[in-house]
Amino acid sequence: MDALARGRQLLPSLANDLMREHSTNGTDAQMISLEEKVKWQLPASLVPDKKWDVVIIGAGPAGSIAAVHLAAKNHQVLLIDKQRFPRDKVCGDGLIQDALRCLDNAGLGERIRERGHLVQIATAFSPSRIEVEVVGLFITMKRRMLDTMIARRAVDLGADFICGEVDKISVKKDQSVCFSLRDIHRNFHAHVGIIATGANVRLLQRIGWQAPSRPSAVAVRCYVTSSLELDRMVISYDKSIAPGYAWIFPMGKHEYNVGCGISSRRAAKKSMHLKRAFEDFVREFPLARELMRRRTAATPLKGYALRYGFEGVYPYARGPLLAIGETIGTTLPFTYEGIGKAMETGQLAAEIVHAALDSGNLRKLVEYPQRLESELKPRCRSYRIAQRWLAVPKINDFLLNRARKSKHSREILSGILTETNDPREFFSLKGIIRTFFK
Repeated sequence: MDALARGRQLLPSLANDLMREHSTNGTDAQMISLEEKVKWQLPASLVPDKKWDVVIIGAGPAGSIAAVHLAAKNHQVLLIDKQRFPRDKVCGDGLIQDALRCLDNAGLGERIRERGHLVQIATAFSPSRIEVEVVGLFITMKRRMLDTMIARRAVDLGADFICGEVDKISVKKDQSVCFSLRDIHRNFHAHVGIIATGANVRLLQRIGWQAPSRPSAVAVRCYVTSSLELDRMVISYDKSIAPGYAWIFPMGKHEYNVGCGISSRRAAKKSMHLKRAFEDFVREFPLARELMRRRTAATPLKGYALRYGFEGVYPYARGPLLAIGETIGTTLPFTYEGIGKAMETGQLAAEIVHAALDSGNLRKLVEYPQRLESELKPRCRSYRIAQRWLAVPKINDFLLNRARKSKHSREILSGILTETNDPREFFSLKGIIRTFFK
């Protein structure tokens, strides 16, 4: 019996499983029909036994964007994720300019703007509640929808998507890569492997890649439905969670992503309980308190880890293996913005892998870590400076007070969010002096 026939035979049972999933996941799952889910997410047993050009582990934004670009170049791509999509992903759900550029390059920008929620104002509050408003362009979209749309785009372009958990990776004598899936008695082989497992670096640690055991930061979030009208991104460096920050991001239709996060080192040093910090925030911060007072529904609080400032696995590439996205710690310090940066590394990796495969010279893969060092890491260092300044409450108050009084400063802050300005234009002695004259 061929793979297509086996797939048809499996369709009823898979559809029943997905129907049960649909009944528990709510209306977001309605964006994809049950039959479509079955068609584009194959059981691992149905995938052809062949040598792939690229196998990608992890179908979040980094891995799926890499799959999109490689499939568009007609490479044979296998995308593996341990969960069936759509699946929940704990995140702040905010997209800024870097993410939107990557989505445009993947042919998804228009659809994302249509389905996401547009927000054009961000308001920051200092520890003493000094308020600064910045104009910008932000899109909010739940990760269950965003990630599904990107992965589905890769499949539409020719990639294969399977569900399974990779537990072993090995590089053979011929420099090909072998992947083993847990509970499935078969291996998958590829010329190149891309690892995009997010903040979870255990897989690469098992094969000898270096990575700190503790993540860079920890955060919690929930979704709140409230009658409060609030159509702006809210960021608060509230005293209840200093030196971290909290947020309220509108998702549309009176639903909000509400959460807070803090450096894991500072949380450990202060013995901070993040759930308690969140409870303090929604009780003490006026907007959060009113939002919760008028809530009609709220989901359970969920936690997640972040790796920022390139505090992930190292090296970023070894032979035919590359690591991308939050696996290598590409989330930006200061903003904790990670979706766009993850996609940028996926796009960069795809560009370099394509050149290597197209030329038949896999030595070209060494360009990937070189370009990370020259293009992304310097920018990350600038954002770390901003993070350090804002972590001190008195300095935070002073900076936001200067921004409140200076239109020039607000324009710089807006540019920092869109990455058209370097953070050092504001977070430096020279930058601060300039605010008194502009």
